[in-house]
Amino acid sequence: MNPRLVVLAFFLACAAGAVAQLEDAGDATQAKCKQYLETPLPPEAAQVPAPKQWPDCNSYKLYSGIGTKIDYAAARKCAWSERLAQRADLEPKYTVGSVFGDSAVLAVMYANGDGVQRVLRLAGRLVCEAGGAPAEIGIRLEHVESLSKITTAPAPKFDFCDDITSGFMQGFCAAYESEMQDDKRTHSLKSISSRFTPPQLTAFDHLLKSQQAYARAHARGEIDLGGTARAMYQIDAEDTLQDDFIEALRSFESGKYPKGSAEDYRNADSRLNLAYRKAISDAEKHKQDYGAVQPDGIRDAERAWLKYRDAWTSFAKLRYPAVTAAAWLELLTNDRTSVLNGSFCDMDDMEGLCAQQGPAWKPSPLP
Repeated sequence: MNPRLVVLAFFLACAAGAVAQLEDAGDATQAKCKQYLETPLPPEAAQVPAPKQWPDCNSYKLYSGIGTKIDYAAARKCAWSERLAQRADLEPKYTVGSVFGDSAVLAVMYANGDGVQRVLRLAGRLVCEAGGAPAEIGIRLEHVESLSKITTAPAPKFDFCDDITSGFMQGFCAAYESEMQDDKRTHSLKSISSRFTPPQLTAFDHLLKSQQAYARAHARGEIDLGGTARAMYQIDAEDTLQDDFIEALRSFESGKYPKGSAEDYRNADSRLNLAYRKAISDAEKHKQDYGAVQPDGIRDAERAWLKYRDAWTSFAKLRYPAVTAAAWLELLTNDRTSVLNGSFCDMDDMEGLCAQQGPAWKPSPLP
């Protein structure tokens, strides 16, 4: 299982009390759903046998093309089976598949006409079945109903993540998006590495593993975990480092290399040491605060970064032999300083709030 999804499942399980369903929605939404739930299901729904356990076909992956080709027919068949499993209380809790599969993915397909004729009343029924936060159900119904008034082509796509109202669902949506981006990253890395020699591929494999370990350690140990959107912040932090790594590779493969000197590296290292000491000091001051970054989390990320740095220079020596080690070390050290300076926040002593530094919370590493 993707390590970031393990983290997501842990946090969302801790927030189980935030889950709500149709019975918690307002009177107007419940009245609407009472009518929508009378909409007949298509014949294919009755052709699926009742499963004895949660199906492992993953309708949301078949629908989105995660790890496979998009297959709307297979996605529907899988989703009808998941729907029956959900109604039999066989559904695993707090997973991307349990949130975006079964009735949810069917609602999306019938709202958009993906592989089927668009049937908005059926999409409305499936939205009600899928449940969610009370406000989300009502907003999604309004969204589905608004589609009938759109006359331009192509009509905008309906998406379950368009109408979220909670940090709880933000985490799920971030995880779903992350899975789709992971699939794209895999294809990008295969394309980039297709030009590498066997020795370079061996070094690159080690680099990839160390980069992923560093990104994971940064997300787990250097991101404030206060608030219900904490899972989203962690996933976003890890994805940021993964995406910037690929963009950096593309830049280097196009011949845009770093040019730092040994003196530049020494200066960069001094700046990193200052940033690191400040980060540890700030974490020590606030380690008792709810969700605060912990000193050990920073130390773990720093150790992971050192392995990543060394793996980079080993790979670069083989792939880009004309570039000096000092140039790579300066770039990577500045990158780590950027991550440290951009990941944390200043505490407001008056209100006890954590205001992120700068206009955005996440850093912009590896230029």
